[in-house]
Amino acid sequence: MTIEPDLHNQARSQVVVVLHERSGVWARQLRARLDGAPVRWAETRSTAGLLEAVIGDATPVVLIEGGPDPEKALREVAQVVERGSSPLIMFIDPFDRLDVMDAARDLGVTRAVSGRVAPPEVAELIGRWIGLSAKAYASEGWSRPRPADPSRDPSAWIEEVIAAAAQRADC
Repeated sequence: MTIEPDLHNQARSQVVVVLHERSGVWARQLRARLDGAPVRWAETRSTAGLLEAVIGDATPVVLIEGGPDPEKALREVAQVVERGSSPLIMFIDPFDRLDVMDAARDLGVTRAVSGRVAPPEVAELIGRWIGLSAKAYASEGWSRPRPADPSRDPSAWIEEVIAAAAQRADC
């Protein structure tokens, strides 16, 4: 994973990684490989959850797994592209359908892959995108406040919340 050190603290409170899949396999793989990454994780299963996770973010990092119903997944891609500012979207089609990959690219995904994909390669790319998202936040300067990540211990994030509030009060 490659994240520039000077963006580490800013990225921690601003970058959101949305994992939209039915099985939870990518969530387990990526959380383990990107443990300690300065992000807020959002795991979604429904279209409504996906859209709630990306709306209002400067540059969300999004992984969408196509699943057996490619039409639904492609509609979700279109909705994310429409609602997100500059989303970085990885679309994975485990069923290796070239027409689905072409449609995903046409809709504006950043990277479309099909078939069996190695988790270390996906983690490497998502890690780079976290750095890009942090840079985008730094230059665009906006993103809506996020609720605390329930998978993190409160003592790990409470200091960040206090520091962010103090910084906003100083402005």
